[in-house]
Amino acid sequence: MSLNDIQLSDITCQMLFEKNLVAEVEMAEQQPVSEKVTISSLGENKKNIVFLVNNVDHKHLPDNEMEMLSNLVIACELSMSDIALVNYHYNPYPYSQFNDYFEPKIILLFGISTAAIDLPFTIPFFQIQKFQQQLFLAAPPLADFLDNKNLKKDLWISLQKLFLSK
Repeated sequence: MSLNDIQLSDITCQMLFEKNLVAEVEMAEQQPVSEKVTISSLGENKKNIVFLVNNVDHKHLPDNEMEMLSNLVIACELSMSDIALVNYHYNPYPYSQFNDYFEPKIILLFGISTAAIDLPFTIPFFQIQKFQQQLFLAAPPLADFLDNKNLKKDLWISLQKLFLSK
């Protein structure tokens, strides 16, 4: 009998190699878990338009920013039920998750870079970008617009092109 043929019992192996032996455990084959995320949002997303904001202090937006956003939505001949307002800070998902969940036609990014949501491109502020049959618009955070008429003007020009030109 050669050394290669010696069979040791489990108890003997455990006593001889208690500090440096790793027991081989057969793992049961696991089925991949298809986990659907739930993304917190305001609005009903009836027209598949996502407004993605980033606010660390509020679940959605503070009152003054919410009022400004509501006015923008109304000026674009939409209602809050037409859109989905999502705070990225509390829903830090990649683009693919937002895309699967909301199926957006238009995505507006306020204070969020395209890299943060794993998009393969960058967009200068107020430029409309088409990607995979969707339109994207990037802008500074909504708080920056509150007292800045020039930013509001630039945003309004882009929003008119996006929503009001027919």
